Amino acid sequence: VTDEIHLDVFSTGIGNTNLPPSRRRGLELEAQQALGRTLRLTGSYSFTEARFLEGTLANVMIAGKTVPLVSRHKLNAGASWAVAPKIRLNALVTYASEQFMDNDEGNTLGVQIPAYAVADLKLAWQEGGWRVSAAVNNVFNERYYNYAVRSQFVADRYNAYPLPERSFTMTAEYTFRLIGKERESRLPGAPGF
Repeated sequence: VTDEIHLDVFSTGIGNTNLPPSRRRGLELEAQQALGRTLRLTGSYSFTEARFLEGTLANVMIAGKTVPLVSRHKLNAGASWAVAPKIRLNALVTYASEQFMDNDEGNTLGVQIPAYAVADLKLAWQEGGWRVSAAVNNVFNERYYNYAVRSQFVADRYNAYPLPERSFTMTAEYTFRLIGKERESRLPGAPGF
């Protein structure tokens, strides 16, 4: 990656600067398997090595350092079970390994965004154009964050932005189908299109 834009608080008027060149390389694996007619398992894994290739930033040598906000390991494992012909239960577990914070391009803070794992459940019913679902996100009420930024002004300080703890959602949606002109019914006297 060349010319990646980065907020630079030391620029005139707090502006943007381009980061030195970096490289991201790795491996992605994905698999899914149906077990009978009612159960489908899915999984994915990614390994990412993200490093700066050269340069300095704010007088800090960053060549060879790990690019912030990139987890080396990410894993998703899911299951989808057709409980009944129109009802499906989905489960997903997501894991991300630790990562350096934004503004810690030199990897010198000594604190990283911790690894985390969260689980989500969703129950959905579908009939015709209707779809109704209920979900529990972050089932085990984990306290975690996936974004934090190192202070530019105080060497050992940072701000972390936590994600929601356990939450519940319900949705109801209806999908309209477009009808072709040959099947379109009109009210008497209504203009045709």
